[in-house]
Amino acid sequence: MMKKIFTLLLVMSALVVNAQSIKLFNGDLPMNNNDTVFIPVGSHGDEVNTYIGYQNLTNTDIEVRVRKEVIFMSEMADLSFCLGECYTGNLSAPLTIPANAMVASSQEEALHIIYAGSSEAALAKFTIFRTDDESDKVSVYVAFGTGSGVRDEDVVKALRAYPNPAVRNVTIDYVSPNNHSYLVIKNLTGKEVYRVSVGKAGCKQVDLSSFTPGFYFYGIESDGKMFCTKKLLVK
Repeated sequence: MMKKIFTLLLVMSALVVNAQSIKLFNGDLPMNNNDTVFIPVGSHGDEVNTYIGYQNLTNTDIEVRVRKEVIFMSEMADLSFCLGECYTGNLSAPLTIPANAMVASSQEEALHIIYAGSSEAALAKFTIFRTDDESDKVSVYVAFGTGSGVRDEDVVKALRAYPNPAVRNVTIDYVSPNNHSYLVIKNLTGKEVYRVSVGKAGCKQVDLSSFTPGFYFYGIESDGKMFCTKKLLVK
């Protein structure tokens, strides 16, 4: 009986440790970790703006920072963000979010993302994390695009796996030509070992526990065509 109680306490402790302190909102809609927001851009490179709301899910004040990671973007484009202050770099200063506070995307204090200077597609990842525990975080991908759709070169730029080499699991960032594409992994003999349906942009975490150590190729398949393949080393 004591052993069962001890096991239950360990499970409950793990849930508390792994609990996510921050929730993101796109308008009034709550977002999951690694969701993607699509923002249309005009043909003249005019400034476009998007706003992401957030909520402190805990009963205490928390200090957070925002990290910007550009996956691909034209050299002519500018991508900045504001959270209290505005930043052109990749990391914000710390910001305190009061206990249980919620900031709607319509409020001035929301995460404000600004893209300007180019009519070409771009993809970036924004992560809000606690300064006292960087594993307590939530991310959103922001994809800027035109009505002409995703180009082949955009698929190539966005596709990447990390860590690489990988051991237990790997995360793969991607964009795809349409909503009916697949992320595919093959071994060196060309045998398919993994396939999953993907949307227009985002990331997939792949469990490698069943993979034999060695080299693999991963890519995006759409309408029977492989748009890009890159190499992945599993140790």
